[in-house]
Amino acid sequence: MIVHNKVFITDPNYENETAGGGLFVSFDKVSEQSAQLKLDAHIRNTSGKSFSGKIIYELYDRDDKRVLSKETGLSVSKDLAKQISCKVTVETPHLWSPDSPYLYKLHIYIKDKAGNTIDGYYRRIGIRSIEFKGKDGFWLNGKPYPYPLMGANRHQDFAVIGNALPNSLHWRDAKKLRDAGMRVIRNAHYPQDPAFMDACDELGLFVIVNTPGWQFWNDQPIFAQRVYSDIRNMVRRDRNHPSVWMWEPILNETWYPADFAKNVVDILNEEYPYPYCYAGCDVTARGHEYVGRSRPSNWKLA
Repeated sequence: MIVHNKVFITDPNYENETAGGGLFVSFDKVSEQSAQLKLDAHIRNTSGKSFSGKIIYELYDRDDKRVLSKETGLSVSKDLAKQISCKVTVETPHLWSPDSPYLYKLHIYIKDKAGNTIDGYYRRIGIRSIEFKGKDGFWLNGKPYPYPLMGANRHQDFAVIGNALPNSLHWRDAKKLRDAGMRVIRNAHYPQDPAFMDACDELGLFVIVNTPGWQFWNDQPIFAQRVYSDIRNMVRRDRNHPSVWMWEPILNETWYPADFAKNVVDILNEEYPYPYCYAGCDVTARGHEYVGRSRPSNWKLA
């Protein structure tokens, strides 16, 4: 349960806005010298009157030292919502990687004209770039990745308690997998609990996030529409996790129509229209020629 005031930062899954809703943190031109961050915040006003104030972002390192602060004006008419975007540069960033899973704290505050905090929270973010360069292999943070990419599938269940795992067991699974030398985990075959994604961010595990569904197809149009909705929701929920290595938007081990793979990759690119976003699938999967591409940069720092 989330309790908030009548002017608040929305939930991306509830709002159902393409590449919007809630907080969306994306990156471009990431290097050891600097990194560009685009900050999108979606604010809803249910107060019954117009609201004017500001959004304040503060970025803190792991020693709780403030790295930067950014303020932008905010005006939302009554009973409406608005997405506000701004861009910042982090100088000499600590870059996230499996062997150094460095996490910042990004605080976001909504303040009124008098400076009162109306809504806000913080979330952990990791600054990193991922690139797949064909014969040149996988590059992390602008450099060829030098280590074997050993991985495994993971189901989020446990003896006796089934799917009702406490957060501690999600963290324990991630810790055991990382201690065994894994660097990649495939969420087989569904987006997994936020606690597991948080643990992967913290412990340094790349994650392949899967669409729920396998070994089944229904020709009724409503079936595909529901899969498309699942894909949008999984991206909106997990898009701010540095551990996300790639998205697997197809249905696992499923013989789907020829245009389905193209449609789901198009949806992925609509929901994450920024660099460092890749779709993945089995090399033998139908429509595999559509996956594995990252969108080039389409924004400049203001």
